[in-house]
Amino acid sequence: MKTLKELNSTDFLRKCNQIRKQVQEVLDNTKVLKIREHKPKLTGNETPEEVKALYDEQTKKNINDMLDLMLEEKPEETVKLFRMLIDLDEGEKEPEGLDLILIGFETITDEKVINFLSRLMQSGLMNT
Repeated sequence: MKTLKELNSTDFLRKCNQIRKQVQEVLDNTKVLKIREHKPKLTGNETPEEVKALYDEQTKKNINDMLDLMLEEKPEETVKLFRMLIDLDEGEKEPEGLDLILIGFETITDEKVINFLSRLMQSGLMNT
């Protein structure tokens, strides 16, 4: 088994393209990005500091709501993405449970991997 960060150049790019497509499917299936649109209710009488505090509070709530959705309500969708981060050798059994999750987190927190995927998104090549 190899993780995304251990693939050769061509396999890495192929896998990233597969991830790009899978991410779009997950986003469509979960509507998780809709949560980012939730804004605090403002009266118009808030000071700039109060507005900032309300937006900070809403951001924390949105992140928690996104985590609740992806980890509790739609964990199958999250697991789909983690499965995309590995490349199994022929006949090799896929890691399950905590093993898969830890491999996934290790991969997505790798600085080079996250930088590449972030740049892919920023370039408009990913729809997230």
